[in-house]
Amino acid sequence: MKAVMLGTGTSFPDPLRVQSGILIEDGNHRILLDIGSGVLHRLTQLAFDIKTIDAVFISHFHVDHCADFLPLCQSLWLTGFDETLKLYAPPTVTEWSRGLSDISFTYLRDKIRIATTSLQENQVVSLGNLRIVATPTLHSNYDTRAFRVEGNGKSLTFSSDTAPCRNIIDLAKDTDVLVHECNWLDGVHREGIHTSPSELARIAEEINPSKIVLTHVSPEVAVEREKVIEIVSRRTTAEVVMGEDLMAVGI
Repeated sequence: MKAVMLGTGTSFPDPLRVQSGILIEDGNHRILLDIGSGVLHRLTQLAFDIKTIDAVFISHFHVDHCADFLPLCQSLWLTGFDETLKLYAPPTVTEWSRGLSDISFTYLRDKIRIATTSLQENQVVSLGNLRIVATPTLHSNYDTRAFRVEGNGKSLTFSSDTAPCRNIIDLAKDTDVLVHECNWLDGVHREGIHTSPSELARIAEEINPSKIVLTHVSPEVAVEREKVIEIVSRRTTAEVVMGEDLMAVGI
């Protein structure tokens, strides 16, 4: 199993980072975890055949996590995609999808087939050798999901947007690779929205991953790269790296 960090940024403009997205490849199966603005372009840079995508998992419907889904659908139509694209997302996906297909972009409604599944709490999805577990996170009042992807005895856990919460720790326990948001620097922030380096250090201590990849990195966090990595590393023996767009991560 391999992961490619397609987008490691936030909604703040960053010349080096697009918005949230991870490509997971395992044998003949390929899935996307989030598809924020710029993710489709990153796939193009990889010369990736988008017609081979089996499923898209959207963690929540903040625009930086889902903005490129519609461009993906249009590109699939234009490239002759004739399969069914699977879409998994929190229950608001029903209303969101209706807004896209029945109100805003009706011309795309019948161009490709999309099978939509509303992810319930702690739902498990099986796709070939992959097993994906979706668990709620703590992100203000938004219904948001983290994902643990397992295949061939290995695992990657993606926190999506979250403040520190027990659900993430339980989901990610002993995962091989923890891809966790680090949206802001240590300091005073609104509670229950995002995670700081010191908070992530405490999370990592409980999870005990082999590797930690920081994502959803704001420009100010990126500037303080070495300091942020040092803080996160204080309470874990895991390798800690700051995610970069197009970084490949072996699992």
